[in-house]
Amino acid sequence: MKYWLIGVLAPLLWGTTYAVTQHWMADIDPLWIAALRVLVPGLLMLPFLPLTVIRQHWHRMLLLGGLNIGIFTVLLFQAISRLPGGVAATLVSTVPLQILLMRWVSGSRPQTASLLASIGGSAGVALLVWRASEPLNPVGVGFALAAGFCMALGMVLTPRYSRGVPPLQMAAGQLLLCGLILVAAVLSTGRALPEFDAAALMAFIWIAPLGMGVGFYCWFLAMQHIPTDKLSFLGLLNPLIAVGCGVVLMGETLTLMQLLAVGIVLSCVLVAQVKPKQSPAQPSADKAVC
Repeated sequence: MKYWLIGVLAPLLWGTTYAVTQHWMADIDPLWIAALRVLVPGLLMLPFLPLTVIRQHWHRMLLLGGLNIGIFTVLLFQAISRLPGGVAATLVSTVPLQILLMRWVSGSRPQTASLLASIGGSAGVALLVWRASEPLNPVGVGFALAAGFCMALGMVLTPRYSRGVPPLQMAAGQLLLCGLILVAAVLSTGRALPEFDAAALMAFIWIAPLGMGVGFYCWFLAMQHIPTDKLSFLGLLNPLIAVGCGVVLMGETLTLMQLLAVGIVLSCVLVAQVKPKQSPAQPSADKAVC
């Protein structure tokens, strides 16, 4: 139970990113936000990352960090700069379904309940937040779906490539390496370093050291104790928090249909956590891709 609660903390923090960014940082270059949001917590966590660990595992940290953090973060911020936050959240919520499909392709057929829960969860999120009043930006849609694919692939590969590295060090290494690369990439474009007023700075502290630093540490810690195909469903809580922030920060209201959608999403998350009956000879989901 402890690790389930730790795993839940990550999407609870990440779910605030959409509203916080749009409410207090809407005029700041999204590429700079994405880069600094990764690098700053990586630097703050540097005292917990021995140099020997970086030397030994930098290639694994770079691979996982590119998928889980670096590329994902850039794609996500590009998506939410072009789409309503709720729409971006809906498209990224397909991560559990994408993971199950990846398992299926690799020879591990998903449980029917999990497959239905992944479809129902994404449908519930769409019912909850898909309220765009104008045509959707197709580029933004592509960015959001690509962000979901990167996270799904990263979660599938993490159990294999994070073995032997403590979660805090794995999180710190990924954030630091990816943050350095992202900042260098943004600098190469000639974009000026943005200025933060007091409100934007406080918002940045929330989405960077807390959202990225604490959030990813909790995520990787939970991943060592919870199968990734089950843990991924906790990500469906992300858009629920995003909607809640919209109600609090932007004065949005929820309809009866949206309240029903909340119930659908929560039900799908719970159904997906039920442990299926498994024969002794059947490999687990994580082992099937190793």
